[in-house]
Amino acid sequence: MRMRSSWAVVVLGVFVVALVVAGPVNALQQVPDSADTTQQTRIRQLHSAHSTARDQRGLVGSQLVTEISRDAQKHADWMASTGQFVHSGMDYWEVIQTGPTTSEKAIEGWLESEAHREILMSGAEIGFGYAEVDGETYWVGLVR
Repeated sequence: MRMRSSWAVVVLGVFVVALVVAGPVNALQQVPDSADTTQQTRIRQLHSAHSTARDQRGLVGSQLVTEISRDAQKHADWMASTGQFVHSGMDYWEVIQTGPTTSEKAIEGWLESEAHREILMSGAEIGFGYAEVDGETYWVGLVR
């Protein structure tokens, strides 16, 4: 009897240590780097539409930042590869969307929402990501 309770304590201890060491799950684990020509074109189109929207509101155009776009692309790729539609939890303001078939429609969809529009207009440094799997599109905008 005493041996069983000792094993239970050991197993419980290992479990607790594993949880503490592992920390929170990050949505960006094990995502291959990718940005094919179609993705690069979509990202440029998103940036152009975003800059136009900012200009129409009297704001300076946005700067497309490679580091932020890389993070956005990783998250778009992750959502497409897993089929999950969730925010990444990264240290940026973030908008995500699935469904639109063009960059312009993606920006329009975000701008129709007051909360998403506020996020997109909140900073001049931006990154975008785009992925598509089996006709399902995934769009990510990160703002700093």
